[in-house]
Amino acid sequence: MTEPVHPIADLTDSLLGWASQTELELAQRLAGGGLVIAAGLSDDELERIERLYGIFLTRQLLAGADFAALIGVSPALTLTTLVARARRVVEIDDFVSEFLGGLGLATDESSVIDIDEATAAIMAAIPQSLARFELLGAQEATDALSAIVSLCTQAGIVNNEVPALLEYLDAVNAEGAVSSEDLVAAIAQQENLPLLATALQIAPAAITELIDGVAAVRQFAVDHHDSWFDRSREHLTPQLPRPIEFSVVSELRERPVGTVDREASVGVASREMRPRILFDADRSKVYLRLPEQRLPIADDGTRGEITWRVSIEGTTKIYHTGSPWGDTSGFAESLDVHIERPVRELTVQDETNEITWTVPVLAHDDPALVFSSRGTNVTDKVALHHQSLIVVTPQDVTLTDVVSGDDIVADSETAVEGWDKWVARYLDVSHVTSLSAVEPGKNANMETLRSIDPRQRVRFLAPSEPVDFLKTTGGLPVHSESLIAEFPPTPSGRTETWFLSISSFAGAGVAGDEITAPEPLEIPAEGGAFAVFDPELYDAPWVGEYLVRLRGPRNESFRHEFAIVEGVQANVNIVGACRSFRIPSGGGLSETVLTLRSGAKEFAVEPHEVVVGPQQPAADLVVSTEEGDQLPLRFTPPRLNFELPMVSEPPMWRASRVTLRPRDVDMKASLRIRGTGMLGDPKVTVRNNHGAPIKTAKLSSCDGGLTYVAPISAIASSTNSVPSGRIDFEWTDPMSDRRVSVALADIQSTEPETMELVDGIITVTGAGERGLGVWVWPATAPWETARAFSVIDGRVVLPEQLRDAGPLVAQLHIKDPFMTLVTPVASGVTAVTLDQPGHYVGTDPNLGALSAFLAGETEEVPDANEIMSVLWDMVTTGVAQGESARAVRTAFVSNPSAALTGLSESLVPAEKQPGRVVESGLVRAKFTASNDESGSSHHRAPWIAVLELLGSLDAMTDQSGKPIELETDAPAPAGKKLSEGVVAKRALLAEIKELAGENAVAIVKTARDTTLDTACIDQSTVAIAGMAKAQQEALLEMFFSRSKIVPGLIMDDGNRLLAVFETFNKRVELNELLASEGLIKSAVTLLRTLRSTDKNLYSLARIRFDKLDGVDTNAPENMWSLTPVVSLVLALAARMHAHGFISSNKTLDSATPGWAKLADIVPDLVTGDLIAADAIILAMKKPGIA
Repeated sequence: MTEPVHPIADLTDSLLGWASQTELELAQRLAGGGLVIAAGLSDDELERIERLYGIFLTRQLLAGADFAALIGVSPALTLTTLVARARRVVEIDDFVSEFLGGLGLATDESSVIDIDEATAAIMAAIPQSLARFELLGAQEATDALSAIVSLCTQAGIVNNEVPALLEYLDAVNAEGAVSSEDLVAAIAQQENLPLLATALQIAPAAITELIDGVAAVRQFAVDHHDSWFDRSREHLTPQLPRPIEFSVVSELRERPVGTVDREASVGVASREMRPRILFDADRSKVYLRLPEQRLPIADDGTRGEITWRVSIEGTTKIYHTGSPWGDTSGFAESLDVHIERPVRELTVQDETNEITWTVPVLAHDDPALVFSSRGTNVTDKVALHHQSLIVVTPQDVTLTDVVSGDDIVADSETAVEGWDKWVARYLDVSHVTSLSAVEPGKNANMETLRSIDPRQRVRFLAPSEPVDFLKTTGGLPVHSESLIAEFPPTPSGRTETWFLSISSFAGAGVAGDEITAPEPLEIPAEGGAFAVFDPELYDAPWVGEYLVRLRGPRNESFRHEFAIVEGVQANVNIVGACRSFRIPSGGGLSETVLTLRSGAKEFAVEPHEVVVGPQQPAADLVVSTEEGDQLPLRFTPPRLNFELPMVSEPPMWRASRVTLRPRDVDMKASLRIRGTGMLGDPKVTVRNNHGAPIKTAKLSSCDGGLTYVAPISAIASSTNSVPSGRIDFEWTDPMSDRRVSVALADIQSTEPETMELVDGIITVTGAGERGLGVWVWPATAPWETARAFSVIDGRVVLPEQLRDAGPLVAQLHIKDPFMTLVTPVASGVTAVTLDQPGHYVGTDPNLGALSAFLAGETEEVPDANEIMSVLWDMVTTGVAQGESARAVRTAFVSNPSAALTGLSESLVPAEKQPGRVVESGLVRAKFTASNDESGSSHHRAPWIAVLELLGSLDAMTDQSGKPIELETDAPAPAGKKLSEGVVAKRALLAEIKELAGENAVAIVKTARDTTLDTACIDQSTVAIAGMAKAQQEALLEMFFSRSKIVPGLIMDDGNRLLAVFETFNKRVELNELLASEGLIKSAVTLLRTLRSTDKNLYSLARIRFDKLDGVDTNAPENMWSLTPVVSLVLALAARMHAHGFISSNKTLDSATPGWAKLADIVPDLVTGDLIAADAIILAMKKPGIA
């Protein structure tokens, strides 16, 4: 008898483990009915599965496997990829060849399978797989056509019918409100939605829910017309499956509600409104880009600023952005904020428009950031479609193609600025199938594996650089040659028809006029490239700014904004010694002339010669053709910018010389200068009043000539000693090859100006000829941003809202006629306080009440949730002192959860926040997580979020640890369906795991922290302290170097160990603290309290002390080793008080000031112990809670 042949022909295949694990996971997701598309997978994840499964099948078939047997042993993989392909169905008759082509199994003469046999196997597998997982459509799949229709039903709404469905919803809603039942009944009759209509017959309830979900997203886009895309949609019901939501959201973003003929329409241009991570290859830095945002308009018609709060690991900083000099767009310019070290995530708040984002950076289980060759962040993608990538990883990480088993060798690599032991690797991945970042001693993580498939992406390429310094009024650079569209080989392996549509570019969010009707393009199987603006098509030149759309047969949509003046040639003439950029000269900046000439095809330019005068930032011109095309353009020549740091203001870029006093220069900062291109031998010179040089320093560039830098300390001593003179910058201009010198600052020894406030008018005395402005802050409202005013004839007339608004803080500054100076976050050392009665009212009544409190007009501190972060800022910065500070702390204790949330959103640095929680008494309070629009606590400092989540877990469970179910009239859930309480409890535990790690959940389950045994100080650790410094550093580097590279979760073993060993690094400060504050005595007393209260707690509290066996802890030099013991005992006592196990404790009261100082020295140890203590006590209080 012949033994059966195993379906897997190659048991050594590197993807066999992935296929087996993925099959198991997908089978679990699909079991129990419903739709495959609702299995929780994203489009991205479906693409990765298709790519890797296709390679696996190909290898096995080449090794001799049978196709039918292969898909028979992997039904979940087969069904998932079939449904993913059904979402992109073009013609049902071609479905099988489309499916096989998507898997990479060619259906031509090079095919590894017979198409007829494959078709038969697939058609047999469809009903079997549907029935196996008890999915809808199994009974209807009686032949090939009905089988594919059943797959389309499992796909919910296929891509090609999303535009038609949205068009129908637009039409129905235009006639008035309609019920869900009537809507669904009408859709079932629509001829242009045949697959959706059939799906409604096969799975009416499931498909009706999808239609309701689409309607909800559409209505949300109507309700928040300008900002819907940037807002959280997690609260919408019903929630759409991720792939369908992606299709609907993408369609509505490109073609808003109300768009007619969606298939043919190009749609509206979109503006990047969300903060994002990017990589700057020139500087080798990772940045957070704060995007352009529409500027508010003040009462006097001037444009305001955008205020940003950026929180990095709990430390919050404020930034302001405004419009550049001469800009007419109405948007603030973007700002790139350097991310100075590896972090897990950032929180960004646009306070002006009241939008908050959580921006992920690094995942603890995936030590890599992946960027396109242009620096765009694609880290969140698990299916990549690029031919070249930049991957930022720790230098000891290996990049591997798991499919081939080969390491991926970088073309080049550079160190990442500020990220210790991290490198940026530049990769050619045109022949790579997968990408995995593998840490030393570990295997590739298949969950974070990325697939690579350039077949999926159409690329737009500009054949040449745009014309220098010339843009359209919409902000697009101007090209002289056509845009090129490059197509990869088609997924089907056959010729495909795409459609090209072109409309005019009308700016973000505005639909332009149609230029060309959808034009069919025949794309050969091998792919190809073609000119979007065909130069052979017309005798007249292409002149205009356009929005181009390429629509594929699967409703793929690729768009590009492009401006062209065909054949244009530009000549830029900057008058003066410097020909590369404008420099300060008599009466302003260098005059600049632009001349545009036609190529083979004529066009007209008005004016013929474009002149930018000394006082002008730019000049406008119009290019036109005889056929009537017109393109308004704006010519903005570059200028010299410099940042001369002064003690009176934060660093600011300027373009004109300043007048300063000898000691105004900030000696701790650096002079920075930017021009255009490489500058030859740049130097800065301090000269006396006779022009003789006193001190000269060279400048250098670390970013390829973009910025030149010199420390101010190299020249500051000379500026301080010169009563009058100037600071010059000189360099060799590469265009003229001449030496150029420009005065950056005049040094004058004059008396400081004075200011006086009378009847709402600030009078400035002693201003002289300097062009001055004044920044004004209301002193009773320190949260308000400064208002900027010009000093005209020695006076500033204040607006009504600043009159009788309490004392004002005013700071004079030197204005720059050629630069928009962004107002500083806080006043500088030269600011003065101008007294007047009253307090600042503003528009927020809670903040108005707080202003009245600060002005002394009331003794009651407002405690609204919205102002808690402001209260923390006041206490920390010293605005509230004495009785005021005590009143604020009382407000904290009366509303602990809001106070804790406010702390994480305040300007208190992250490392100082634990000490403030201890100092304020909040450490003994109970917390619960507050609900924001997104329903997530992840944007806060992780340790704060975990304490809140533990409090919420306590609040939603009874004494046995079971969830408290809300009373409802609905019948009890039948079968295996979980109750809402159980689902909510599991979600909380999952959040705790995600934020703090598996150890945190394990503590809640067991009431024991295993890291107490492993993360501790012992005799060998104390012995290291007695070694020579070089030996100490070598040993610690060996143990902890890698732990510090990739940021981990709070309660992970490595992080807990690092937190404990921080006591070693801070042992000098800790010896002094423990000797002076009586913390050890307090800990001993509290240990007795723990022993009398609960023996198990006492045992846990002693673990770290017992580890010190053999250490003379009475010796003054060894006192620091008791820090982890003291920290845990205090944490246990405080959290016992919070949970009602002990009453008010005088020992804990007396220890609090010293404990707060301890938290300032070793914050990570204190926060980890607080979480552990709260979790332990919660587990003991409610056994079985986890």
